[in-house]
Amino acid sequence: MNQGKILKIKELIKRECKELGFVSNWFYDEHLCRVEKNAKWLLKKIPEADKEVVLLGVWLHDTQRIRGIKIDHQKGGAQEAEKIMKQNGYDEGTIKSVQSVILTHSCNSKMPVSLEGKILASADAMAHYNSNFFLRIALQGDRTFSEYKKWALEKLDRNYNRKIFFDFAKEKIEKRHNIIKSFISNSDN
Repeated sequence: MNQGKILKIKELIKRECKELGFVSNWFYDEHLCRVEKNAKWLLKKIPEADKEVVLLGVWLHDTQRIRGIKIDHQKGGAQEAEKIMKQNGYDEGTIKSVQSVILTHSCNSKMPVSLEGKILASADAMAHYNSNFFLRIALQGDRTFSEYKKWALEKLDRNYNRKIFFDFAKEKIEKRHNIIKSFISNSDN
């Protein structure tokens, strides 16, 4: 694993989050760094996974959003990841592996097949529980309260039931999942 290249990409993403202005000022610290923390925790429990592919997926999975590119989130992220990885000297095989985990991390139309894809999807979902993600989205005011409630409950259900692939990971966030779901479910306009 080339930690130097990963650190260089992490610094690029950090700089773009802060300077480009397409993501909220909390996004780097409260989302991406939390995804990294969860991924590293999962990788300790699943040592046979390709750590480099997972960590590159962590830092590159939201590149489309960070760069303000208005195309499909997963496809755009995979395209931008390829550009960044080529600029950093990655081989075609690693690029394809990272693109694969990015293309399935949302668990919408395609589900991850590889262990690395399942780790990224799980780490991404878990980051929504160990941060103020749901509150931050509510405070953006992009949705009416009823729209937000519907969106949040659907996202909670998808995160917990479709994106977290490991029972031990579900156990880790189960209490927070239940608290957040109950709070949002029982909130009125």
